[in-house]
Amino acid sequence: MRFLENVGYLFLLLLFGVCSFSTDAEGVREFTSQKNVYVTEWSKLKHRAELGDPEALFVLGNFYFDPPKGNGFRRNYRKASEFYFQASLRDYAAAQYNIALMLHQGLGFKKNILESYVWFYIASTNDSPVAKHINNKTAVIVLQLEQELSAADLSQAKKKVEIYRKIIKSKRFRDAKLPE
Repeated sequence: MRFLENVGYLFLLLLFGVCSFSTDAEGVREFTSQKNVYVTEWSKLKHRAELGDPEALFVLGNFYFDPPKGNGFRRNYRKASEFYFQASLRDYAAAQYNIALMLHQGLGFKKNILESYVWFYIASTNDSPVAKHINNKTAVIVLQLEQELSAADLSQAKKKVEIYRKIIKSKRFRDAKLPE
């Protein structure tokens, strides 16, 4: 009889243990299934950039263009230009302005006045409400570059503007190639 009582108690303990383990396992499974657990702000920013967030791409470009002191980043104009270019294609006016400046000065690219004119023009006609201050700056630069470029170069630049605008509008970012 005592044997049956002991077996009964043992059975109840095992049953209770299995039930509590399964609820703990569900809790662990639920915790590990969270997709947005970030160790650092950097990884969060990097993840947002990988998803195509133009603001995150722009901020990463800034980190490589002018890294804050004491953070371990090294200045890398080429890497900055890649992030700025991707943000520019997503119609981010500040990135369009930065990419134009980098092309004009030859930072991260070969110096290319024609391509810089294209991006200054796109930035000057950006209709986002945030772009008002950039539109004013770039409009002056566009007028100045139009006087410096030949008629053939201006014609070629207008064609490139239309190509980039189609890419921006259609959101087919892979169709664009980073200038050299």
